[in-house]
Amino acid sequence: MKAQKRLISLVSVVALFLLMGFVAEEIEKKDRPLAIVKRFKPTVAVDNSKYESEKILSEEDGIGEQLFDGDTLRTDKDGYALIVFMDRSIAKVKPNSLLIVRGETERASKKSSTRIDLNLGEIFMNIEPQGNNDFEVSTSRSLASVKGTQWGNTADGFVWVKDGQVDVTALLSGETISLFEKMYARVNEEGNEIESGTLDDNEIEDLDEGFDELDEELIKKQLKLRFRDANGQIREIVIDYYEKGDQ
Repeated sequence: MKAQKRLISLVSVVALFLLMGFVAEEIEKKDRPLAIVKRFKPTVAVDNSKYESEKILSEEDGIGEQLFDGDTLRTDKDGYALIVFMDRSIAKVKPNSLLIVRGETERASKKSSTRIDLNLGEIFMNIEPQGNNDFEVSTSRSLASVKGTQWGNTADGFVWVKDGQVDVTALLSGETISLFEKMYARVNEEGNEIESGTLDDNEIEDLDEGFDELDEELIKKQLKLRFRDANGQIREIVIDYYEKGDQ
């Protein structure tokens, strides 16, 4: 009987440790940001578990806002946003867009997968080389998978490649094609057929229009202030500030 009780106690302890490990891993997932909102204009809306309802971010409090698994970002009719992921991949978001960021990391292998669910609007991606990791953009009719490239994606299943390779899948039929530089794919509304072709330079330029709204480089400058302290000594304070390159 005592041996049986010890066995039951041992099993309970093991189960407790396993449960604690699972809970810790789930907490770690929720506490690990997938990306930050690096720039936006004029405002952007974020919906996540930190806020009771959707929060409208302004430049005063929104730069550097962290995005976690399941968080939603929305731009209005005049809004643009630039999102930087932890691997330094970049998503540029056009007006009237709605996307959800998702991601997870396998604890043992450290392999990660990141996905953007694009429900409305249009984005342009600059994806860092992923190695064994996965980066995907999904819509209601298509799934685009990449390992490192520059490309655009709309919520109605249109994908175009500026550089690199993107694999596009029609969700209903499972048909998959590979796109390379200056190619496009369009998945039909039913999600069972893919039309593809090539783009000329003018078409690429038209598709690229607007995505440079947040690309202004900020130049670091310094302001030096000199003053005399209580002991009569001259002191100097250097204040860093930033200006756009065209100013």
